[in-house]
Amino acid sequence: MNLRSKKAALYVATGLAALAVASPVWAQDQSAEESEEEAEHGNIVVTGTLIRGVEAIGSLAIDLGVEDIRQSGASTTNELLNEIPQNAGFNNRFDGDPRAADRLQVSRPNLRGLPGVTSATGATTLILVDGHRMTPMGVDQASFDPDFISPGAIERVEVVTDGGSSLYGADAVGGVINFVTRRSFDGIEATGGYEVGDDYDAWRAGITAGTTWSGGSAFVSYATFQRDELLNKDRDYAARGQWNADGTVLSPSGTQCLDPVGEITTWANFGAGWTNNPLAAGIGVRFTPVGTPCDIDAESSLLPDLERHSVLAGLSHELTDRITLDVKANFGDSSVRFSSFPLGDTISEPSPNVLGIPGVFGDTFDTAAVGFSYGANSAFVDRKQELDLRVYGITPEITFELDNDWQVRTTAHLGRSENQRTLPSSNRALLLDAVAAGDFDPLDVAGASPAVVSQILDFEVAGETNQELVLFRAVADGAMFNLGDDAVRMAMGVEYNHDSVAFRSDSVEIGGLDAIPFRRFGRDVVSAFGELSIPLFSIVDVSLSARFDDYSDFGSTFNPNVGLSVTPIEGLRIFGHWGESFNAPTALDAVRTANARFIANAAAGVPDPNDELTGPNDDVLLVEGSGGGLRPQSADTWSVGAEFEPVSNLVFGVNYYDIDFTDLLGAVNPQLASVVLLNPDKFIFNPTQAQFDAFLATTTNGVEQFSDIDAADVGVIIDRRVANVSEARLKGIDFSANYVTDIGFGDLSLGVNGNHSLSFKITENGNTVNQLEFDTPDLNVQAHAGLSSGGFSSRVTVNHTNGFNTNIAVNQTRVESFTVADLFLGYEFGDSLGIGRGLMLTLNVDNVFDTDPPVFRQQRNLNFSGFTLGRIFKLGARISF
Repeated sequence: MNLRSKKAALYVATGLAALAVASPVWAQDQSAEESEEEAEHGNIVVTGTLIRGVEAIGSLAIDLGVEDIRQSGASTTNELLNEIPQNAGFNNRFDGDPRAADRLQVSRPNLRGLPGVTSATGATTLILVDGHRMTPMGVDQASFDPDFISPGAIERVEVVTDGGSSLYGADAVGGVINFVTRRSFDGIEATGGYEVGDDYDAWRAGITAGTTWSGGSAFVSYATFQRDELLNKDRDYAARGQWNADGTVLSPSGTQCLDPVGEITTWANFGAGWTNNPLAAGIGVRFTPVGTPCDIDAESSLLPDLERHSVLAGLSHELTDRITLDVKANFGDSSVRFSSFPLGDTISEPSPNVLGIPGVFGDTFDTAAVGFSYGANSAFVDRKQELDLRVYGITPEITFELDNDWQVRTTAHLGRSENQRTLPSSNRALLLDAVAAGDFDPLDVAGASPAVVSQILDFEVAGETNQELVLFRAVADGAMFNLGDDAVRMAMGVEYNHDSVAFRSDSVEIGGLDAIPFRRFGRDVVSAFGELSIPLFSIVDVSLSARFDDYSDFGSTFNPNVGLSVTPIEGLRIFGHWGESFNAPTALDAVRTANARFIANAAAGVPDPNDELTGPNDDVLLVEGSGGGLRPQSADTWSVGAEFEPVSNLVFGVNYYDIDFTDLLGAVNPQLASVVLLNPDKFIFNPTQAQFDAFLATTTNGVEQFSDIDAADVGVIIDRRVANVSEARLKGIDFSANYVTDIGFGDLSLGVNGNHSLSFKITENGNTVNQLEFDTPDLNVQAHAGLSSGGFSSRVTVNHTNGFNTNIAVNQTRVESFTVADLFLGYEFGDSLGIGRGLMLTLNVDNVFDTDPPVFRQQRNLNFSGFTLGRIFKLGARISF
């Protein structure tokens, strides 16, 4: 431990000791009636505050209880979170995009849809479990994946959609999602389910068992979810390829096919040198295709094969009448496998420029390129891309009840995640040697020696990251003094985090990553924070909070927050808040390196608003990873809203928010024309050989793998290295209306919840573009109607996402809206069947009308907006003993 770490540990230990013996003498004794109410409610701490027994003041809170979770029919936790309109995944993909599985391994909820989350290693929405952060996960990410929380252990989910760094520190920019797990359980509860749809099935199972005793309890909850793979060809809407100019026909555009596909480029010399620019004056240039493109994308994963296991165990015991011990232990393990078309390569002859052929005006010169798949050779073994994640940790907490209603909660968390990925690849250096020696003919792959092909394919892009978190936190809260009939309450605390990471990644022979040393980094974070809850005149509540975080690697940050709630009349609450939040570069950012990827025939998928692409050079060099020198990204957030209950059980809500997000940490999105316009230095069209070589030199793998590539074949270099690239300003309105009433034979519930984006502006290089003008929906709405009577319950849910204008699609200016309807039916038998203490059967039908997402005619990118598996039937059962 270095000197700074020792000092940090000393500061925290001193703070813990001070809090443990604290017994404020200025707090007045409570009456017997108040003590009774506190005994019932006072130990509850809700998300958005650290003070027991008070609500989060000034913020919009969303709660999902057990019944909400059950009726959603969600198979995974991230699928459940995509039921929230404020989450960027609403009505969209609940798993990570399989096209980016070698770079994005964990699912990260994104409240408010803040930009850059898919490029940064961390997250701008903080995930908590029982109020504390969890061990980060991922090979190229450092964020806890909610899918690794055992579903049977979740009691409720609390969501706050405002910045929360004044209480929780880093990452709480878009908001906080807190999974509150069971504290105790007595008995056995078993659950099971089966899902089926076109070309799709999955099953889930879980069991929770526990016992209670005088002063304590213990339980363990296990869950598993397993899903078969779904390929792009299994859904008509998932087809990808090249749209014709009229935007009517989508044709496959793959060239690395079992039957080789080539192209002859006829170069012309116009006196000033050779060119393949068909727009140049003179005799023109010919491009002659050879062969028929194939549908490579059809054989790739739309939804990968998945097997996940998760466990949560808990122990609670009252050591004395004033000291309680709670211990939670978590474990999660997943295995994901991605199919793809048989691996291929592309061989290109060098241009006359590279060959140094002088030539004179009017000369022509032919070069050839050919794409092929190794699948035609008997030595080919169809290896899948693999992703394996594992996380485990233990969280002990000791609660001290002090005099005068004060309490001290001391929490520790020790956790570790182990993350590996492998992407089958080919050794281009060996391939080129084999071609040069005449041992491999790209036009006759089947005729090549199996031994030669085996050597070429003994190659993979592999990565491994181990992440650890050590956390110690102490929070003291209680009443300070009374203002009238109400008490001014306070919380104060200290926290120490030690993040460490070991990372290695390279293009190696199969299994060769084991010989690559880890790059290691560790850092310490020391924090102090406080919160005041002040009631005024019985109708006003004020919340003041602030937090100081000192990072051993980049310095300190201070984040305050002010919340206000006013209840002028019964049934009306007006609230607002202002605060500062931040997202810190992760420990992983300190050890990540830049990597190059070469993508054949993909330049057409990059928007070219300035018409810079001038030839058939349609390959892409993509540079990703760390750009170095990262700074924290920060946000000023304010909001104002109201809740109105004009009659019993009818509640209306509205909330306006404004987020000013600066030093945005991320990378450019190569699918948006606005991004290309704003970042001319990140998109190098028609690069020279010198520009191409310079970018390869910035990466760890580029020179070794791609130095043989002729820059004349490259249409664009995309620099997606993470950096503080931009600023963003988001404004919008949340709205809701919910009504519950007794209709005689049961309870009827009606509700609508939504988010309307008013402005989403990104500023890069001094230029500002409103993202809502093109390719971004501005409205998400969820409406539901439910009926329950006796043991019967039902709900219909409709999710709607607005359409949007587009300027990157082929012969398409508008993408239509997307609306999906889901159905839930359930019946709880109780103990009437004589089977245990209760049996419940459920049926969920996702996408009742089998609606496809709307067409979005992007070249070689996803050709749909939104996501659905189609109509899926989910049968479920729950029984308790």
